[in-house]
Amino acid sequence: MQLSLTAYEESIVEDIHKILYENPLSSRQEAIQILDTLSEAKVLMKISLLKALGSSYVLEANYSEGLKYYNDALLRAKDVENYFEIANINNNIGVVYREIGDIKSAYLHFVEALDFYDLAQNYGKKIGALNNIGLVYLHLNNCEKAMGYFNEALEYKGEALDSILIVSVLNNAALCKLSQEKAKEALEHLDEALQLSQKINNTYGLCISYQIKGKVYSELNDPDKALEAYALSSEIARSTSFEFQLAISEMGIAEVLLNSGRIEESLVVTQNVMKMADEQDNLSLKNGAHFLFSQIYERRGDFEKSLFHHKEYINAQQEIVNQTTIHQVYDIELNYLNNLNKMQELEIEKKELVISKKNYLLGFSFLIFVLLLVGLYLIYVNLRHKQEVKFQKTIIELNKKKAHAALVAEIQERKRIGQELHDSLGHLLSLAGIHASVLHKRNHDFEENKRKELLETLMKTIDDAFIEVRTISHNLAPSLLSERGLQGALKSISDRVNQSPNLRMTYKTFGLNGKLDKLIENTLFRTIQEIVNNTIKHSKASDLYVQIVKGNNEITLMAEDNGSGFDVNEISDRGNGLSNMKSRIENLKGNLFIDSNPQRGTIISILIPLE
Repeated sequence: MQLSLTAYEESIVEDIHKILYENPLSSRQEAIQILDTLSEAKVLMKISLLKALGSSYVLEANYSEGLKYYNDALLRAKDVENYFEIANINNNIGVVYREIGDIKSAYLHFVEALDFYDLAQNYGKKIGALNNIGLVYLHLNNCEKAMGYFNEALEYKGEALDSILIVSVLNNAALCKLSQEKAKEALEHLDEALQLSQKINNTYGLCISYQIKGKVYSELNDPDKALEAYALSSEIARSTSFEFQLAISEMGIAEVLLNSGRIEESLVVTQNVMKMADEQDNLSLKNGAHFLFSQIYERRGDFEKSLFHHKEYINAQQEIVNQTTIHQVYDIELNYLNNLNKMQELEIEKKELVISKKNYLLGFSFLIFVLLLVGLYLIYVNLRHKQEVKFQKTIIELNKKKAHAALVAEIQERKRIGQELHDSLGHLLSLAGIHASVLHKRNHDFEENKRKELLETLMKTIDDAFIEVRTISHNLAPSLLSERGLQGALKSISDRVNQSPNLRMTYKTFGLNGKLDKLIENTLFRTIQEIVNNTIKHSKASDLYVQIVKGNNEITLMAEDNGSGFDVNEISDRGNGLSNMKSRIENLKGNLFIDSNPQRGTIISILIPLE
C-alpha cells in the first residue's frame, strides 16, 4: 500500500493544479490519462488525481460530475484511513454543496473536515474548513458567527503552510465586514490580502481581492475607484485565463456603469458577459446577465425586453433550484448506497463472527497440539543434553589420552636422545678419553710417529664427537627451518636422501610463499623426518613422493611410497614413531590418515587447520 507520494508524483500533481484554474479541461485530460496507467497499489496518487478531476468539473459548474469524483476519492481515502485526505475531500464536497445551495450538507461536511484535520494533527489546514464554515454563516447573513470563524482561522496563520488559504480568509472577512457596513475594516482586510497575494504571486487571490474591493467602493458610491478595482481584477483574469472570474469582474463593471447612469456602456459589457456565459455554459453567469439585462432595458424604457430577461432570470433561478434538488437527491442516493454497504459489512461481520468461533475452537485444538509438541521437544532437548554431556565426557577422556600420549612421546623422545648420547657421543668420548689417558701416562714410551698417530686419532675422535653433537642438535632444533623455511628444509632432506642409491625422494609444494606458524612448521618438519626414517627402516621402498599444499584455511601433507606396506590394524606393533607423529598432529587439531596394505605401499595424509 502506498503510504506517501514520491517526489516525482508530487511534481505531477503540482503541475496539474497549476493549470487547473486556467484550463480545467486540459488539467482533467492530463489527470485521466495518468489515472488510466496507475496500478491499484498507487492509492494516494489515485486519490490526488480523483480530487483534481472533481475540482475541474466544479470549476465548470458541473457539480454532479465533480461530486462523483470527490465521493470516489473519499471512499478510497476512508479505505486506507488517510485522515488528512478525508478532511481535504470533505472540505471540497462542502464547497460544492454550498455553491448549489444545500447549506445543511455543506455545513456537515465542513465540520467533518475539521474533525479529521484534528485526527491528522494538521492544524494549518483547518484554516480552509473554518473559512468555509464562516462562508456558510455569511450566506445565512449571520455575519457575527461568520466573523467568529474567520477570526479563528486567522489565529492559525503561524501554522499555515498555504498562504493562499490566508488570502481567501481575508477576502471573505472583507465580505463579512461589507455586509456589516464596515467598509473601512473591509478595505483593511483586502489591503492585507492583496499584499500577501503579491508576495506569493497568487494571481487568483489578487483577482478575487480586486473584485471584492470593487464591490466595496460600489457600496461606498465611489464608481471611479470601483471601476478601477474591477478593471484590475478583469485584467488579471484575462491574462491568466480565469474565464469564470473574468465574467464575474465584467459583470461588476456592468453593474457599476448601470448605477452610474452609463446605461449603453453597461449594455455592451453585459452582452459580452452573456457571450462568455454561453461559451462556458455556466448557469449562474447566465442568471446574473439576465438580471442585469432586465434592469438595463427597464432603465431604457424597453419593458418588453426587460420582462423577457426577467423571465429568463426567473427560469435560470428555478433551474438552479432544480439542480440543487437533483444534487440533494444524488446525495441521498449516495447515503443510501453507503448505508447499504454498511449493512453488507455488518452481514460480513456476522459471518466473520461465526467463522471466528470456529477458528477459536481450531485455535484451542492447535494450542493443545503445540503444547504437546513443546513437551516432546523438551524431552528431546533433555535427551540431547544428556548425549552432549556424554559426548563432552568422551572428548575430555580423549584429550586426557592425547595428553598422555604427548607425555609418553616426550619421554620416548628424551629416551631416544639419551640413547643417542650414550651410544654415539658416549662411545666417541670414551675413545677420546682412552687415547688421551694413554698419551698422558706413556707419552715418553712411544716413538714420535706412534705419538703423532695417537694424537691424530684423538683429534679425529673429538671431531666425530663434535659432528655427532651437531647432528643431535640439528634433530632437536633444526636451523634449516629458521634459515630457509619449510620448503628449504624439505629440499635439504630430499638432497640427503637422494645421496643414497637405495631410495629416491621427490617432492612438490603449493602455496608455501609466506611464512607458516612456527609450531605448525616444526610439526610438519618432524613428521616428514619421521616418514623418511620409517620409509628407510621399514618399507623397503625405492621411491618416496611428498606433497605439501597450503590453502586459505588448511595445510595438507601427503606422502606416498612403493614399499612393502603394512596392516594398519597392527600399527601399534611398529613402535612409537607413528604414535608420536599422530600425537603431534592432533595437538594442532589436525587429522592423520594412513592407507596401507601389505605389498601395496603406503599413503599418509595429514590435514592441519590454519587458525
